Amino acid sequence: MIETGITLLRLLLGLSAIFCLGYALLTLLIPRPRDFSFLERAAFSFGVGALALTLWMLTLTWRGVPYGLAWILGPPLALAAALLLTPRGRRAVREDKRALRVGPRIPLSGWDWLFLGLLGLVFLFALPRAALYPMWAWDAVATWGCKAKIFHTTKGLDLVCIDAHNYYPNLVPLILSYLYFALGRVNDHLVNAIFPLWGALLLGLLYSLAARLGLSRRSALGLTAFLALNGTVFIVHLYIAYADLPLAFFTLGGAALLYLWLADAAPRGSLPLAACFLAGMAWCKYEGPPLAATLILAAALTLAWLRPARWVRRLGQLAVPLAGLVVGYLPWRLFIVQQKIEIGADHIQGFYPHQMVQGVYYLFAGLVEPFYFGFLWPVLALALVLAGKRLWRSPMLFLALFVGGNLVAIILAYAVAPTGAAEFPAYVRATLDRLLLHLTPVAALLLALGLKDLDPSPAGNPASENHGLTVNPKPRPEI
Repeated sequence: MIETGITLLRLLLGLSAIFCLGYALLTLLIPRPRDFSFLERAAFSFGVGALALTLWMLTLTWRGVPYGLAWILGPPLALAAALLLTPRGRRAVREDKRALRVGPRIPLSGWDWLFLGLLGLVFLFALPRAALYPMWAWDAVATWGCKAKIFHTTKGLDLVCIDAHNYYPNLVPLILSYLYFALGRVNDHLVNAIFPLWGALLLGLLYSLAARLGLSRRSALGLTAFLALNGTVFIVHLYIAYADLPLAFFTLGGAALLYLWLADAAPRGSLPLAACFLAGMAWCKYEGPPLAATLILAAALTLAWLRPARWVRRLGQLAVPLAGLVVGYLPWRLFIVQQKIEIGADHIQGFYPHQMVQGVYYLFAGLVEPFYFGFLWPVLALALVLAGKRLWRSPMLFLALFVGGNLVAIILAYAVAPTGAAEFPAYVRATLDRLLLHLTPVAALLLALGLKDLDPSPAGNPASENHGLTVNPKPRPEI
């Protein structure tokens, strides 16, 4: 019993160190972190902390330093302490402490309790399911989990004994191996708890962003529950060790920050923070760099189409998130070259028009398949119709371009997939739900924008009920 308690404590301390590192870096990136809500700061802190810690572990291997908890955590936490002792860091900590003593909040209503109860039931199922079972499912065992165990055993980023997808980015296996070091041993049960945490942070970020964009607290909670409970894909990824949920988390953060920047509603420092999340996308999964690149492309096309004030200058400012993409992509590629790791070309070996035609059918079938994401995608299509001209006359266009462009990219990806005719349907079934998961949180954010004019209690209304979970100022007008 005591040993179990100590193990759980070590897990909590290991996860807390990621938050601490990310929070300290957040004070460096953002002049006033309190401009973001508590839920946003928690999500951004964990994302930045996970990115920084795993890139540091890559650096350790590059410099020939064997992994150990002292080397993995010592220098990053020393940096975090130094940042929190700066005037900006001390001010951020002081403001957060003061916020804990803020006066009473508006009580939750019946609908609020219903949505929170539904979300609670999701995690009441997912957390024990993740932490009480060992890793399972093919990619979890053969790719991400296998790498994590090897990195822990060899005390470095050793890919010599890995043949399958050894060129894949390694944020997820490195964070799992770090948790093994934090626990003091390989424990395939408890480390899975990081995936419900990632899912909770994603949902919290979506809720807070929806409230920031103008939805009432009730509507923002309803949207969040709508994403979590529509279909089975999101819930399943709360308890399997796949990289797709972390990639969806980074994608939502990067897309939301760029949207706020385009809409002139972003707190200062949002663009460097968006760069960190694009770096996380590139370092998280093989599909991450193309997704990050399409975010930048969609932002550039939106600026060129809307032509707001100083739009040419703002096009140049997109070099900041582009630099983030490079930071997340280039170090790993240079490491691959140095280690003479063969970069696979198993995803592109030709162009097959018949597969593209089939891909169109399977994609549209997947978008309306209740087993995948329920009714979220059909409701999004209806919301975009109701948005009317606002869709192409506001920064809402950015999110629509990103989501629509990547749906087209999925079709093109299936057109070059190296599979036989008999295997192609099974290949689609094994991949389509995960490819859509990368986009679905952003689709939910786009749904929030499409429906906010129908919300009877907007966030700017003094009678709004937003204040029970988060307090956000009314967003500034869109471009």
